[in-house]
Amino acid sequence: MIQVLIVEDDPMVAMLNQQFIEQIDQVKIVGNVKNVEQAMTILKEQPVDLMLLDVYLPGMTGIEFLAEMRKEKIETSVILITAADDVLTVKKAINYGVVDYLIKPFSFERFKLAYERFIDLRKITGKEKVTNQSMLDKFFLSANEREQEEQLDLPKGLSRLTLRKVAKSIEQIKQPFSTEDLANQILISRISTKKYLLFLVEIGYLTEEIEYREIGRPVTLYQSNPSFTASIERYQ
Repeated sequence: MIQVLIVEDDPMVAMLNQQFIEQIDQVKIVGNVKNVEQAMTILKEQPVDLMLLDVYLPGMTGIEFLAEMRKEKIETSVILITAADDVLTVKKAINYGVVDYLIKPFSFERFKLAYERFIDLRKITGKEKVTNQSMLDKFFLSANEREQEEQLDLPKGLSRLTLRKVAKSIEQIKQPFSTEDLANQILISRISTKKYLLFLVEIGYLTEEIEYREIGRPVTLYQSNPSFTASIERYQ
């Protein structure tokens, strides 16, 4: 559940922001306040994942509040929502690391894009200790740049359709599996299955280890690598 704090002194805008947030799943509004004093109290009392922050607020501007948050080492992500469209304000907001900058009035579709940007950032800076280029590109590249990065060529002999089938089957397997296990599930030859498994190991999507058994040859077992689940996306 994503904890969201709204900081907006205009009641109509505050209500609109809340209505937008309530249209998104797995989100909880922990406060809808009118000034930075109330906001700071909530930030110090409970975890807040995302703050929707206005610039023009009584007592202290949103930009000044961002500076105060950084001094207090509060790392809550911020989407700035404001009528301020001057370059200096935008530059300061960027320097303080806001996730996005929305100029009033804006549509729900644009708001949702800002929220998705926050989710992308949260994924690449969350609990995992490592990331990968595919995950980073989702956040840092524009839509056009991401499109150009998509659909990377597969090694000769592999097809996207079969790769999607292999990946879907792997997602359903909850324990380490062998080439034979997967081949039996997707109903293609072990030789073909092995080619896809070797490719997925190469891009980091799978890890492999050898299991030595009392009888028979050692068996190579494969397992999904949680840190690199996005590495397959540009090949499908």
